[in-house]
Amino acid sequence: MVTPALKGHLVEISRFREILGRPLVNGDVERDWRALEMRSGVILPEDYKQFVTAYGPGCVNDQLYVFHPRAAGGDEGLRLESLWDQASYAYSDLARNAPEMYPYPVHPAPGGCVPIARSTSGNHVLLAPPEIDGGGWSVVLDMGQWIQLRMSFTDFLWKALQGELDIPVIEGEPTFEPVGVVEE
Repeated sequence: MVTPALKGHLVEISRFREILGRPLVNGDVERDWRALEMRSGVILPEDYKQFVTAYGPGCVNDQLYVFHPRAAGGDEGLRLESLWDQASYAYSDLARNAPEMYPYPVHPAPGGCVPIARSTSGNHVLLAPPEIDGGGWSVVLDMGQWIQLRMSFTDFLWKALQGELDIPVIEGEPTFEPVGVVEE
C-alpha cells in the first residue's frame, strides 16, 4: 500500500516521464540513500530522492548536472558526496573572505544548504532545510546572486523545464542524458 505522502511524490515523478522519457535507473530509494543519510546525518526530501533514484546521475538539457549518492566516483562520475566536498570547501573559503556575498551556510555547516546539482557554467542548486519543524525544504540557487525559491525540488525542476521560472536555470526542450553509472 502506498501512503498518501508517497503517492503524491510518485505522481510528481510520473510527470517527468512525459517530458524526459522513462526513468533510466528506477532504483531502490532505501538502498540509494540509507548509507549517505546515516553518514551525513541529513535526511533529504522524499521528492528529490525519488527523482534522483528514478533517473540516476545525469544532465538535464545539457545544462544541469544532477548528482546521485551511488554514482561512480572520479572525473567521469556524478557522486553526490564529491559535490558536497567540493562545494563545502569552495563556499567556506569564499564566505570567509566575503561573508556578505554568501548569505547561506553550506553543508556540513549547521543548518547548511545541501548542494544537489551544478550547472555547466558552475552555478549550484542547493536544498535549504526547513526553517521550522514540520516545514518544507526549499530550493536555493547560487547564480552569482543567491535566490531562494520556496518550492520543492520536483516543483522547481518541473517549472524550470516548462519555462515557468523567471530565472534562466534550464532552457530549451527538456532532455535527460545519463552520465556515468550507479555502483552496485
